[in-house]
Amino acid sequence: MNNPLDLEQVIGSTRAILAQLLVMSADEIDEHSSIVEDLGADSLDIVDLSFQLGRQYGCTLPKTSVLDHAVAVCGDASEFLANGRITENGKALLEQSLSAYAPDQLKAGMQPAQVFAATTVLNWAQQCRNLFNYLPSSCPDCNAHQAVLNERQQVVCGACSARLVPADGDEVSRQLVEQFVATHVKETV
Repeated sequence: MNNPLDLEQVIGSTRAILAQLLVMSADEIDEHSSIVEDLGADSLDIVDLSFQLGRQYGCTLPKTSVLDHAVAVCGDASEFLANGRITENGKALLEQSLSAYAPDQLKAGMQPAQVFAATTVLNWAQQCRNLFNYLPSSCPDCNAHQAVLNERQQVVCGACSARLVPADGDEVSRQLVEQFVATHVKETV
């Protein structure tokens, strides 16, 4: 099915949620603001953001980091981390994750905590929106193939209005890691 979510709308929702959590005006929050470094959010704020975005859009965002999924897939993180710092493959993996980090946003040699600190409003909005690229291929209720937004901005079937839920964020993250490993890592091993 198609993804009916508009990135600008999800950015707006992310900004509004962060404004409420961090007790500031949404106008003070830019899509390129780092949630930790620029806005001062802590890990509990991030958990709250994930929960509220998921609740608003009817999805389950990943709870496990991309690098932790890479360890689960590969058995270790040596392709993605060296001496506690991300490698070129680690940087490329993060760029191809649901969060879609920009090529100039991360650098090989960063520590995972620096990656976390550099994550922006845009990255969170992209993660949420990109998850809806993994809707079922057809409506489970009527077998139609068109997703739309209803008046409450929920993703529903265009034919019968059944609520549509994308795959679980951790399942999608793991699939993306498996695809990356199959096409990039095995080439170098």
